[in-house]
Amino acid sequence: MPEESAADKTEQPTPERLQRARSQGQIPTSAEVTSALLVLVLLVALAISAPSLRRWFILQVQQGLSFQTTGAMDRSAIGSMVYARATESLRLITPIMLAGACISVLSSLLVGGWVVTSQPLKLNLSAISPIRGLKGLFSLQSLVHLLISLVKLTVILALVCDFLRDKLGACLQLRWSTPEQTLSATAHLVFGVSLRIVVALMAIALLDFVYQRWQYKRNLRMSRQEVKEERRQHEASPEVRGRIRAVHIEMARRRMLQEVPQADVVVTNPTHVAVALKYDAPSMQAPEVVAKGADLLAEKIKEIARTHGVPILHKPPLARTLYATVEVGQPIPETLFVAVAEVLAMIYRLYRRRRNTRGSTVRA
Repeated sequence: MPEESAADKTEQPTPERLQRARSQGQIPTSAEVTSALLVLVLLVALAISAPSLRRWFILQVQQGLSFQTTGAMDRSAIGSMVYARATESLRLITPIMLAGACISVLSSLLVGGWVVTSQPLKLNLSAISPIRGLKGLFSLQSLVHLLISLVKLTVILALVCDFLRDKLGACLQLRWSTPEQTLSATAHLVFGVSLRIVVALMAIALLDFVYQRWQYKRNLRMSRQEVKEERRQHEASPEVRGRIRAVHIEMARRRMLQEVPQADVVVTNPTHVAVALKYDAPSMQAPEVVAKGADLLAEKIKEIARTHGVPILHKPPLARTLYATVEVGQPIPETLFVAVAEVLAMIYRLYRRRRNTRGSTVRA
């Protein structure tokens, strides 16, 4: 089958196509979302830990300048001191590093969802093809990434320049400030610039998130022939569909025959069709057809009616009309109210006569 061009792929990907792509490790990704969330989390972590970091830096500078020691400064003592400082530094930055690692994973889950597959680990020689690499350099996705980078750079520069424009005088006055004042003012400037950069990155990340989701589904679009073939694979063969239909018919037939013992009367043709009627005044607005059948099924309905003492009435015109116009479980139409009412009245009179006869026999 010849390979179809991108112009032929006009149909949206089916759920199966999306699931198959995810099982192969193809999920939407967005570097902008990851970088924006990473910068945001790092900024929040630094803002929270800034007081403790400040105290720690001041202490390290004081100890380094004073260089107080209680013993000889040999090689082992210097090594122990460096090890202690490195361990303490690592303890301070470990929460920040862990927060960055967690947000990197969470950002991937946010964009692409949770996928566990080993497909991306398989060797794919076409992925390192120079021709494919050149095509990627001049693709639409590369152009979009370039535009995003330019927009991001422009927005960030504009925000930084706008923020620092009014802070130039304050920056020049820092030369007469104490070290602590200089450090505090610098921290406020850095935090203000970083906050504006994070807002800009979040806006760009939101746009990139929408684009990556759209691009992901666009890359997975299918041709009409592919959609037809996929549907054909899920459709059962005519034999299987016929078997399923036969099973459904048999189940419906059994449910219908179970309603015959609760019927008030069975109207027959007398040999070709049989229709079972039931009327419960509190729950029904009109009599309903609870079962109907022709030929062998009609004989089965009459057999069950005889077994359970349901009256069988020969009314050929009414039976044929009910069989042709009313489905099982449906009330009878208004045009048949009078005819069915006469039948039910006759049956109710028969029931009362039987009860009266039974009561007279008991009194005697």
